[in-house]
Amino acid sequence: MKNILQIICIVLLFNPAVFSQSRIYTPTLKAPANEAVNQMPDALLDWDAVTGDGTEISYDVQLAQSADFSDAVDFPNLTVTAFNMSKLKFKELYYWRVRAHDGIATSDWSAPWSFSVISTVTINFPANQAIVNPDALVKWNALSGINHYDIQLDTSYSWRTENSGITTKLNDVFEIDATDSWAVGDGGKILHRTNGIWSLIESGVTNNLTDVFFTDATHGWASGENGTILYYDGASWISMTSGVTSTLNGLFFTSPTNGYAIGAAGVALHFDGILWSAITTTGVSLDLYAIHGVDEQHIWIVGKTGKYSFFNGDSWTAGSVGSRDLLGVWALSADKVWVSTKGGRIQYWDGISWSEQTSGVTKDLNDICFLDENNGYIVGKSGTLLFYNGIQWKSNASGTSEDLYSISLKNDATGFVVGNAGVIVSFQGEGFNSAYLKQYVVDDTISEFRFSNLLFGKNHYLRIRAGHEESTSDWSPANSFFVVSSPTLNEPDSASAEIALDTLVTWIKLTGVVKYSIQMSTDAAFTDPLYSETNINEYRFKDMIFGQDYFWRVNAHHADDISAWSPAFKFTTINTVSLLEPAENEEFVSLLPKYTWSEIRGAEKFMIQIAQNSAFTDAKTEVVTTNFYQTQFTLDRETDYYWRVKAIQAFDTTDWSPIRKFTTVDGASINESKSQAFTLYPNPSNGNLNITFKVGSIETIKIEIYNLLGNSVFEDTFVPSVGEVKMNYDLRGKLNKGIYLVRLIDSKKAYTQKLTIE
Repeated sequence: MKNILQIICIVLLFNPAVFSQSRIYTPTLKAPANEAVNQMPDALLDWDAVTGDGTEISYDVQLAQSADFSDAVDFPNLTVTAFNMSKLKFKELYYWRVRAHDGIATSDWSAPWSFSVISTVTINFPANQAIVNPDALVKWNALSGINHYDIQLDTSYSWRTENSGITTKLNDVFEIDATDSWAVGDGGKILHRTNGIWSLIESGVTNNLTDVFFTDATHGWASGENGTILYYDGASWISMTSGVTSTLNGLFFTSPTNGYAIGAAGVALHFDGILWSAITTTGVSLDLYAIHGVDEQHIWIVGKTGKYSFFNGDSWTAGSVGSRDLLGVWALSADKVWVSTKGGRIQYWDGISWSEQTSGVTKDLNDICFLDENNGYIVGKSGTLLFYNGIQWKSNASGTSEDLYSISLKNDATGFVVGNAGVIVSFQGEGFNSAYLKQYVVDDTISEFRFSNLLFGKNHYLRIRAGHEESTSDWSPANSFFVVSSPTLNEPDSASAEIALDTLVTWIKLTGVVKYSIQMSTDAAFTDPLYSETNINEYRFKDMIFGQDYFWRVNAHHADDISAWSPAFKFTTINTVSLLEPAENEEFVSLLPKYTWSEIRGAEKFMIQIAQNSAFTDAKTEVVTTNFYQTQFTLDRETDYYWRVKAIQAFDTTDWSPIRKFTTVDGASINESKSQAFTLYPNPSNGNLNITFKVGSIETIKIEIYNLLGNSVFEDTFVPSVGEVKMNYDLRGKLNKGIYLVRLIDSKKAYTQKLTIE
């Protein structure tokens, strides 16, 4: 027993940890989250504080690019629980861990976490294919931990539209090599590209063609509506028998003697080098849209509502991923399969399960193509072009806003995209290599930049990267924008008529220009135009002639370029006067009426004729500089009169206005005439007047008083309530003794009474 007690004492003496734990805890990492991506080069490493037996806690941090920390950089004896890194390398993966000291003991290292540094800059304005002014503003998401941004702008870029020669929708493209490519589309259209030129080839069919596939230059197939399959033998396209009438949407061949076609309602066919035959079942009965494979033992077909099937060389196994239509598929290997879908989704198969990848877009993604694991492309609706760099998908500029349906690349130097309206976009390599290339270096504190003097009517391509002393990021995916070709005319609208001789024309203001040129001509070809310049977005034309067609257009200038002329607008100047009062066939008109008509800007004067017959053989003619004339002679009672007006400018005149007729008051006194629409009292008056009348509906009423010379001495305009209206006007001291005419005007007629002031 004594020996046992001695052994226990020895153990306790030399191993105090038997009844006490470590005196300091291992720190817990907080941020960045494990496997976080897109961290800044000055990433903040953050961990939880710990306690120990000692009073002063410090921490050691290790940062490494190897998982075993064999290349670790140490940051020892930190007294804080968060620490900023600096000058981390872009796109690199880092591992980090922390341990603690309390002056007595040291904790274990924390479990290591990893994060990756952001690879490039994200441009957020303007949107791809935006139309901008020549002083376009660009914006990007700011990065920290850098000291500058590099900006490149060019009219040359990786992707460039080519002339297809047609406007028909193109559904698929296949690049055999850099010198030989094919495209197919609606209406049986087939295009062949050789020597850099696309040519239309006779297909022998009018059905829409949906897909094309070549195993080499002399073995090609095209599929389409109504079970169409065509074969190319190196010389011409020949129709084949498919045995089906369904639309065939996709083709895939592993050799000239082993191929597949898939289509509507789950139709699937196999080609053995001689005949096409139906595949008994793939397990999918819904529409199939695309097919691709690695070899004869690894083939994938995808289709409607997430349905797919896989062929292992012996049998097909069906499955589903999500519920969206699967539109494109590309198999890199048995355990690396990518699928593009409706609504901007991307699915990835790793050999075990499917996972959804971030696309950054919501538009339909119609086709997918990979060169290798680090170079993939997707095309879709509204010019969508995505690029995969081995880490993430990013939007790229396609150079078009048309819907894109197919992409084919054989290497990193050439390739094609096709789409709606016959659009073809070719891959040119990296781009940004023309003589126009503009390069800028800007400070890290800004996240926007305004260009100046950009070329009118050109697509411009933009990319940005960031840098510090130790590393430079990748270039951002390129954004494209289109600089306006010319000003947009505003007013007057094209084909406007009845335009005054003194007319202001306007157009939408452009920023980044120093002046505008304006041309006006009497012919659409502008053979002998009048030319003017201005630095604002309006100009007033003067001294035009009546009844003439005029054409006008505008261009814009800045230091480096002159825009094209805008599409021309046309207007026609006025050629007649619009009469106002007296109204046509108006009755009970005063014996001293006032004639009024619409003003015409630019007219110097007006000629008025008044006659008792419509032929104006007894006309009295007056010329005035205003748009009214007050009769200076008393008209005959109860008599029909005719009047007309034309405008005069220098030696030019309008046509006579349409003739108007009116009838003067009858033989009774004015106060007793049929125009007794209002009561005027007392009359004679000392100038304190009362006017009473009835109103049947709400409308504007105007009261005017004229002397016998036709001069207006008083007027009032108001909107009375329905019913009897009583108005009082105290004009004592304002009206001299004499005879006046009081006129009441409503929306239909004018009524006149004589007033005597004593």
